[in-house]
Amino acid sequence: MNPIPETPRTWRANAAAIIVDLEGLVLLGKDQGRNPYWHFPQGGVSKNESVEQALAREVWEEVGLRPSEYTIVESISGLRYKYPDDHKKVNRWIGQEQTYFLIQCKTSRPKTSLHRSPEFSKTKWIRLSEIKPSMFPRFKRKVIKQALDQFFGTSTKREVKLKEEKKPLINQLTNDMNRYMVTPGKKLKLKDFATDDKSLFAGTKEEALVEFENLKNELMELQKCFFAQHKQKLLVILQAMDAGGKDGCVRHVFSRVDPQGLHVVPFKKPSADELDHDFLWRIHKEVPGKGQIAVFNRSHYEDVIAVRVKKIFPDPVWKRRYKHIIDFENMLVEEGTIIIKLFLNISKAEQKRRLESRLQDPNKLWKFAMDDLDDRNRWDEFQSAYQDLIEKTSTPNAPWYIIPGDRKWYRNLVVARLLVEKLRALNLKYPPASFDPSKIVIDD
Repeated sequence: MNPIPETPRTWRANAAAIIVDLEGLVLLGKDQGRNPYWHFPQGGVSKNESVEQALAREVWEEVGLRPSEYTIVESISGLRYKYPDDHKKVNRWIGQEQTYFLIQCKTSRPKTSLHRSPEFSKTKWIRLSEIKPSMFPRFKRKVIKQALDQFFGTSTKREVKLKEEKKPLINQLTNDMNRYMVTPGKKLKLKDFATDDKSLFAGTKEEALVEFENLKNELMELQKCFFAQHKQKLLVILQAMDAGGKDGCVRHVFSRVDPQGLHVVPFKKPSADELDHDFLWRIHKEVPGKGQIAVFNRSHYEDVIAVRVKKIFPDPVWKRRYKHIIDFENMLVEEGTIIIKLFLNISKAEQKRRLESRLQDPNKLWKFAMDDLDDRNRWDEFQSAYQDLIEKTSTPNAPWYIIPGDRKWYRNLVVARLLVEKLRALNLKYPPASFDPSKIVIDD
């Protein structure tokens, strides 16, 4: 009987990534067990898959970063290392033939929380100058050194080369968000803002939920520092048609924010006492103090919109309120308040679906009001009023953002991104201690 010939071993095609953030830090991962070595994200190329597709899959599966969150700067192919004799795959493959990709993240230290690979159950961001060959498995060191040297130069020149030649993308996420900003002084057509747009996110709804979790965690950390720093104030104003998603947006986006630094105000119909004062009297009492975030669920803008459409007061009353509002917001900004104004933009068809869902769910009936139907019959009037109001009150100090509202998951994602970007831009830092902690002794 003739022996069956052995299948000749081949080199396994593999994609590997050196991921660099905006600060020039590099992402490494390792397992939490006894293995002391660090790794770059990498993985074999599957059948009918390109090396670029393998890269995107591995980076997503191992560290939770999507292609929309980074840019491929350059790549090196044909880098090989052999498996050691005791490697579990040595009977099938000679070793890896790798294509290394240099990846530039669009943010600083993006959250990496999936960790599906045991090799990435622990991650850290490290400076290029601190990366040493001894940090990696012995049989990978030569290839890793080749990739690092080609991307960044020799170890003594890496930091300089990164700064001079691998310039990071600047504020890409913020620039994207600007597509929803209403340019001050420009004519506005509300119909030009699609209610079902989802152009800032290329992934699936499930991927968006992972991103949303990351953003909520970052918002939580930023708010802690914002509160501790105790310098500025943040006012978030939410306006929308009935069933536009204001309550849900607040509930989901701010779910992890420390309540002691958050103040949510749902403005309703003015009371008799409030009507005895100027229309901004009840508003001014609720603006945030230093270190605080205030969220207005409806706001002073109702004193233009509702008054205009329902003809509560003569036209000259609501028309002069535009100027009062602009002056009021400018004063707040000059006194250290950051104002973010959001119009959650839904379609009439989506409003119908949401109102019907309230009628069909006993637990949501309390949210339904007969006035909602009266207002729905005035849909075009409300839309026209909002269009005029947003156009006239979108200012350099306090611009409006028109957020697509038909998809709740996308609405929440965009609002969370916007808040995180605004807080990141403040370069928040915890205040220094007024004492030397090393000299403090806690008695037993």
